[in-house]
Amino acid sequence: MQDLSLLDMILKLIAATLLGGLIGLEREVHGRPAGLRTHILVCLGSTLFALTSFNIAGKLYDPGRITAQIVTGIGFLGAGTIMRQGSVVRGLTTAASIWTIAAIGIAVAIGGDMYFIAIATALLVVFTLYLVPHVESYSLRQRNERLLTLVVQETSQSISCVLEILARHGAQIRLLGSEEGECSGSRILKTRIMVGHDFNEAALGADLVASECVISYSWE
Repeated sequence: MQDLSLLDMILKLIAATLLGGLIGLEREVHGRPAGLRTHILVCLGSTLFALTSFNIAGKLYDPGRITAQIVTGIGFLGAGTIMRQGSVVRGLTTAASIWTIAAIGIAVAIGGDMYFIAIATALLVVFTLYLVPHVESYSLRQRNERLLTLVVQETSQSISCVLEILARHGAQIRLLGSEEGECSGSRILKTRIMVGHDFNEAALGADLVASECVISYSWE
C-alpha cells in the first residue's frame, strides 16, 4: 500500500463505517446481540488498526504484525456474543459476522482492488444473513418440515402440554430447544416439526391459542 494522504485515510474510515453499518443494520433489525453500533465500531477499528500498522511500518518493516492481531483479538469479542441456554446455542452467526466485518475493515484499509473485494464481501454477507434463511425455510417446507416458536408459561406442565397438542395434530418433533423468555414467568420453545401433507396449520394454531400454557406462537 502506497503512502496515503490524510484525506485518503479519512475516506477509508468513512467507507468502513458505511460497510459496517450495512451489515450491522441487518443484525439490528433482527434483534441480535451485536447490532448496528457494534459492527460499525469493529469495522472502523479494524481499518484504523490496519492504517496505523502501515504507517508505523513504512517501507522498512512488516506491516502485518499489528493487523494479524486483529484476527486473534476479534475472536474474544465474537465469543462474547455466543450464549448457551440449555440445548440452545445462540449468537454463532453474529460472532461470524463480527469476524467477517473485521476482515472487511482490513480490506478497506489496504485499498486498491481490495476496496471492491470489501464491497462485494459486504453485499454477500447481507445476502447470506437476509436471504439464506428464506431459502432454508422454503427447503424445510419442501421436506414437510416447519419451524415453530412458542412463548409458554414457565411451569413444569407447559412443555408436555405443547408436545401433546403437536402429537394430536400428527406433528413429529425433529428438534426442540428451550430458553428463558423476555417476560418474567415465560419460556421460549423453538421446535422443528415434520408434518404430513394433510397438516392443518389453522387447526393447530387454534388449539395452541386455546391452551392455557401457551402465551403466543409464530411460524418461521
